Amino acid sequence: MLRSTSTVTLLSGGGARAPSRRANVCRLRLTIPPESPTSESGEKKVGRKEQHLDLSNGEPTRKLPQGVVYGVVRRSDPNEQKEMVVYGWSTNQLKEEMNYIRDVRATLEKVRKRMYGDYDEMRQKIRQLTQELSASQARQEYLENHVQAQSSALDSFNATNSALTSDSIGLQKTLVDVTLENSSIKDQMRDLQQTYEASMGQLREKQRQLEVAQVENQLLKMKVESSQEANAEVMREMTKRLYNQYEEKLQEERQNHSAEMEALLEETKNFLKAIEEANKKMEAAEISLEEKDQRIGELDRLIERMEKERHQLQLQLLDHETEMSGEIMDSDKERYQQLEEASASLRERIRHLDDMVHCQQKKVKQMVEEIESLKKKMQQKQLLILQLLEKISFLEGENNELQSRLDYLIEIQAKPEVETREIGVGCDLLPSPTGRTREISMPSRNYTPYTRVLELTMKKTLT
Repeated sequence: MLRSTSTVTLLSGGGARAPSRRANVCRLRLTIPPESPTSESGEKKVGRKEQHLDLSNGEPTRKLPQGVVYGVVRRSDPNEQKEMVVYGWSTNQLKEEMNYIRDVRATLEKVRKRMYGDYDEMRQKIRQLTQELSASQARQEYLENHVQAQSSALDSFNATNSALTSDSIGLQKTLVDVTLENSSIKDQMRDLQQTYEASMGQLREKQRQLEVAQVENQLLKMKVESSQEANAEVMREMTKRLYNQYEEKLQEERQNHSAEMEALLEETKNFLKAIEEANKKMEAAEISLEEKDQRIGELDRLIERMEKERHQLQLQLLDHETEMSGEIMDSDKERYQQLEEASASLRERIRHLDDMVHCQQKKVKQMVEEIESLKKKMQQKQLLILQLLEKISFLEGENNELQSRLDYLIEIQAKPEVETREIGVGCDLLPSPTGRTREISMPSRNYTPYTRVLELTMKKTLT
């Protein structure tokens, strides 16, 4: 860049090693002498500098031509020797160099202005990108909050599911207990029926014996009528003996009947208590079934909410996929990666929600089937209880009939007659109940423990 016509070179060699290898040019000093009369003072200064350089190099001083500017350059050669070079320029050359430097500066200024203009555009683009990044960060925070809300909803749903599972286990245990109690009630009713049949057989046998005694009594009456005048005393004694025997048998029958009646009443009371307890347990089972239906309704509503959330997540996933399907620039790669991660997490959440909804639907279906089976079993138990009540009412009717017979016999016994004929007539018994038609009033029961359950099932079937 620098052009010179005359140069003065001063070489000086030194044995000292340079501390580090630097660039060849170490220092450059330019001095432009003014065109005014002060050039002499500048020449004097240059002369002093030249003398100083000459003294430092150990060479004799000499005069340099005037109107020339000198520059001293120190550099080190590859042979590790210091070298000092003095260049000389004229004022015209320096002016040309200064003009050249001004042109270069102007050019650099233009380049700088153009670069600053491009920098403003780049800064605006960077600002837009920062705004888009802030918007994407806000959207990502919203998605994270939404995902947290969904995770909390899933946790609450899992807690509700565990509570329903524990309740279903308790209901199954209650059902097993009710089934065992019903089986025990069946066994007791079977034993009661056997005892009742045995007592009825004994009563028939005793009635047959009484009929035989009645026939004998009639025969005796005929004999007494035929030989009343001749054998009055004998017949009186015989009648007394037969009356005593009959009274003893009647007393024994009364005691046995009272004992059997008390046993039957006690068993009837026990059965009534068992039926009341079974009714209470059935009411509790009905209440638990209603609670289960309410929980199933809550589960249905929760499943609907989860399906709505799943639909919203799918819409968000479609939005992300549409944003990702556009043109991708280098500056949007990070945002694209974030959107891709968010889309993957949303897909995972949607798949998890699908699995949970499917599982809960299966559980709800299973619970509904269990409730239907429980309703059927409880209806069967209700029919069994009604049958037991009918049997109990039948036993009560039989007991009342036996009691009426005993009361009639007691009334007959309370009116003894002296005449043999009247005594014979007084020994007649009521006709056998086998020829009569039993008219037993069926027990009227207004309580229906499963009306609510049937209404709910009808609603389910209609919906």
